[in-house]
Amino acid sequence: MGKAVALIIGVGAATGQAVCRALAARYTLVMVARSEGLITQLANELPDAHALACDVADREAWQAALDVIRSRFGAPARILVNTEAAAWGAYNELSLEQLSKSFDVNVVSLLQLVQTLFPDQTHIRQDTRIMVSSSPAAYTPPARFLGLAPSRVAQRVLAELLHANLADAGLKFSVFSINGAIDEPKMRAAFPDQPTAFFIQPADIATEMVRCFDAETFELAAEIRGQSSFA
Repeated sequence: MGKAVALIIGVGAATGQAVCRALAARYTLVMVARSEGLITQLANELPDAHALACDVADREAWQAALDVIRSRFGAPARILVNTEAAAWGAYNELSLEQLSKSFDVNVVSLLQLVQTLFPDQTHIRQDTRIMVSSSPAAYTPPARFLGLAPSRVAQRVLAELLHANLADAGLKFSVFSINGAIDEPKMRAAFPDQPTAFFIQPADIATEMVRCFDAETFELAAEIRGQSSFA
């Protein structure tokens, strides 16, 4: 029997890449990202890893990519949704187009994934697990998260409702909140005076995500906290 399939959506140079490396030895990896540079490199480096460039906000392109995944690999046993899109600014400066896109990326693409890979409950294998990489903005957002929190909250609620509908059939969800600044160039630039200990290391996030994937009970709400976490 071949290895189970792990689908990682939103593979960037921080968390996504770290999770791919952590899962590579045990799974056939399918990696999705908007640009193909990093995932192509990883596909050449990691065993049994496959790259698929796609912007999940483009519904037609995402549908085509999902159809390829389903036909080539079947329904994955483990799925990490590591995508994010936000709009920033005061309430009267928010771009409606960007806010709409955040819902396409964070919410619509998740439902599209579930509908395509698991079109009815007979297509669900027992102990199939979907983890949504999230943040405290999905629960108790500060005011400055006006352009991110609405779609993050909707994403969390969608995951919770899908879990309620499908867990008994074998498809379980977890919303994994990364509570703090990840050690990546964007966050380093935002907090230039902070020491390394202030940031959550991508490898530590990956380790905790894999632990959650492997745990006997797949917790609906999970979290990792750093020094920069919200109270």
